[in-house]
Amino acid sequence: MLVEGIDIVSGKALRIMVNSGRLAQLEEISGRAGLPYLCAGLFDMQVNGYRGIDYSAKDLTAERIALLVEALACTGTTRHLPTIITNSEQRIIANLQVIASARMSDATLQQAIPGVHLEGPFIASADGPRGAHDKSFVRAPSITELDAWQTAAGDLIRIITMAPELPGALDFIKEATRRGIIVSIGHTAATPKEIEAAVEAGARLSTHLGNGSHAQLPRLQNYLWEQLASDGLKASIISDGFHLPASVLKVMARTKGLANLVLVSDIAFLGGSAPGQYHWGDIAVELYADGHIGLAGTPYLAGAGHLLDWDIPRFAALTGTSLRDTIPLATSNPAKLLGVEGAAPGFHLGDTANILCFHLENPDARLQVEQVIFHDRLVYTREA
Repeated sequence: MLVEGIDIVSGKALRIMVNSGRLAQLEEISGRAGLPYLCAGLFDMQVNGYRGIDYSAKDLTAERIALLVEALACTGTTRHLPTIITNSEQRIIANLQVIASARMSDATLQQAIPGVHLEGPFIASADGPRGAHDKSFVRAPSITELDAWQTAAGDLIRIITMAPELPGALDFIKEATRRGIIVSIGHTAATPKEIEAAVEAGARLSTHLGNGSHAQLPRLQNYLWEQLASDGLKASIISDGFHLPASVLKVMARTKGLANLVLVSDIAFLGGSAPGQYHWGDIAVELYADGHIGLAGTPYLAGAGHLLDWDIPRFAALTGTSLRDTIPLATSNPAKLLGVEGAAPGFHLGDTANILCFHLENPDARLQVEQVIFHDRLVYTREA
């Protein structure tokens, strides 16, 4: 396979030859008119579901996971972490088993799913920090439960989002970190000192910083300032234009630095569906024409409705960051954090083929995906 375009990282016009799923030749070419941009396939560390398929639901099957992976790839997201949210131990174990089994039986799923993200159940029970998680399943950290999860998942768990103020949390953070799991602070009501203690115990990340929090906080002494200030914490953020205002995104970009930020969609299972009212368990929600999801009849959000192909241009536009400097937040930054292939920005001979070709003619729109190549497959080509 041959693909031509402008490497978003180097700015060079390239012709790339893919052979047996790897980059076999990189050639700089002349002439740039009409060429698409090229970057690595997008990497989303927080995907709850998409197009009606929910990683936390009891109807999860290998077939549905394959459909979800294919749908994500058509938007440019070639790799992601399935995210299971707060639920019963039995449901979490059952769905981890489904994901692990599906991945073992399908090479494409192995490539597309390098791990799993557990968001909860070890989170704050208070309204606000708990977000849309089911309060009845919130509980204290348990190493025994972690053992059961990893057995079910075949050691696929890469990130656990938790509240560090819970009883036993610091010992849990130390043990999970010792096992190579990234502990991320999120859905928390911790004091600044409890945030500091969590970082000392090994926490390395903040989950969708600025969301899953109280509507009002003490002006200076609070868990958001502490996480922003911590040099030991990288941060994932939702830059869809609904979850965080431009001023907050700018502060996060300047305070953390782009190298320490990761864009996540936090896409809900309703993302990609037709606008209208739906039920999320017993909760009435509405998917609006602009793509955001809210509690029906209220101004409150109920999960995210956009993917990274939308979030990337939003971050660039709202923060004044160039597209070149924004793309790594959804490609090489998550790969580096997780220690998987793709941590070095750009294209390199011998690397696994993972190529997104796109145009961006309108900065207020989403990436216009032209072609996606992943390993030895042409996953998607836009119809003329």
